[in-house]
Amino acid sequence: MLIKSNKTELAIFSFGRKNSERCHNKMLRDFSGTTLTDIVLNKLSKLKYSTFFAGYEKEFKDKCFKHKIPFVQRSKDSANIDKPITQILNFLKNQNFKKFIIVNSCVPFLEIKTINKFINFCLKNPDKPAFSIIKKKNFYINKKFIPINFSKKLQTINTKEISPIYEFAHSLYYFDKDFFFKNKRYWNYSSLRYFEIKNKIEQFDIDTEEDFYIAKKIKKKINEI
Repeated sequence: MLIKSNKTELAIFSFGRKNSERCHNKMLRDFSGTTLTDIVLNKLSKLKYSTFFAGYEKEFKDKCFKHKIPFVQRSKDSANIDKPITQILNFLKNQNFKKFIIVNSCVPFLEIKTINKFINFCLKNPDKPAFSIIKKKNFYINKKFIPINFSKKLQTINTKEISPIYEFAHSLYYFDKDFFFKNKRYWNYSSLRYFEIKNKIEQFDIDTEEDFYIAKKIKKKINEI
């Protein structure tokens, strides 16, 4: 399906597949009374921009119809490979937008207000890409056990005594379509801007069965509040 553009040249989308190796069918499995797909579609339905969801299997199309979100058909190849990223997202070639924001469909606790803040952050400087990060304040060492953000002379194990370090929060991506397909990557890191997600729970990313189990327990507790 070709999505018609509105007043902006920006589209916000998410995508999913059933064939996830580390956590099979995580997008459609029961997630404390809902699914990860339903959660992200509900968020997309509340945004004031052009949105869509891309999937290969019919189940995704049916859910998009339920939430009144435009569905974009992925190819079988797109839904069953892990790289290159331009082949995974090759469905973007047929969309009439210059800029895209990806909302990761596997971060169920990401709030709509945070997505809107990210959109505003991006549009303040629309020619530069943006990515989400989160602050971590702990002691980090590399694989050779060399301290990264603290001195070996430190006399106490107190996180108040160290500088924070930032981690990629694979939650929100903003990039230019032409650059993406020409260079086969989202952006040049020299021009990349970073958007900090303050709430650590919001960036909880479900990649594995263990992640799914933990997130499901969190969701159950949220439902009980």
